[in-house]
Amino acid sequence: MAMSNFLKKSLLGVAASTALMASGAAHAVLTNWWLDTDGAGAAAAVQVNQYVDLNGQALVQNTFTGGGNFNFNEVGFFNSALADSSTPLSPILNSTFVGTGSGNVGGSLSFLTGTLNIFSGITQIASFDLVTGSGNLQAGTVLPNGAVSFIFKATSLSAGYFFDSGMTDLSTVVSSPEGLLFGFATTNAIPINTGNQASAGLQTQYVNEFGALAQTNVDQQNLLQLSNNGQFQLQVPEPASLALLGLGLVGLASVRRRTKA
Repeated sequence: MAMSNFLKKSLLGVAASTALMASGAAHAVLTNWWLDTDGAGAAAAVQVNQYVDLNGQALVQNTFTGGGNFNFNEVGFFNSALADSSTPLSPILNSTFVGTGSGNVGGSLSFLTGTLNIFSGITQIASFDLVTGSGNLQAGTVLPNGAVSFIFKATSLSAGYFFDSGMTDLSTVVSSPEGLLFGFATTNAIPINTGNQASAGLQTQYVNEFGALAQTNVDQQNLLQLSNNGQFQLQVPEPASLALLGLGLVGLASVRRRTKA
């Protein structure tokens, strides 16, 4: 069937904003905070005025369940090499993401599970579990857009990497009653590798998390490979030390729906 017989419903660009209201605490965007990507190593901490840049790829397998409904599994890997699009990070940070959810073509997405791990070199420095996540699909003909929001809670955070503007180590709040929360914001995703085999690294990551893929050829319908970029910002409630991080990371689902000619 010709491509014109497909109706594209894609979450290819994500512009998400998150807000978290903690009891008794008002939130403010944290500026001029510090990121020390090598921890106790020789490199100095980098001051982050507003955000840290992100780039990466994701692999999504959709399983259609009828009536335009689908479930999806996703894996992704990402790196952060710059702060404020100008200041190099050395070493760069790497992240892996694993998530599952469900949705409806032309409707909403619901994220059921998710895990985010952040690494400096081969050393894992942070781990987060999904608290809540949702999204909306919006159709388009050139670069369809969607909106996705996530909140993750830190399950572990190594000391010596993340600091507020006063150099308070944010690892100290992980075990506090409110904990440390990170929220996703702002990303763009475009389909890549269409008609080819999914990248070997993403295939391996998927198999390790979910088992065998139903297919390995990227058709951007049942199996999608996406390129992503974005930024993250950091927020803290005052006077507490709870953190909220806006993180551009993934376009989680992209769907083409077959229609009758």
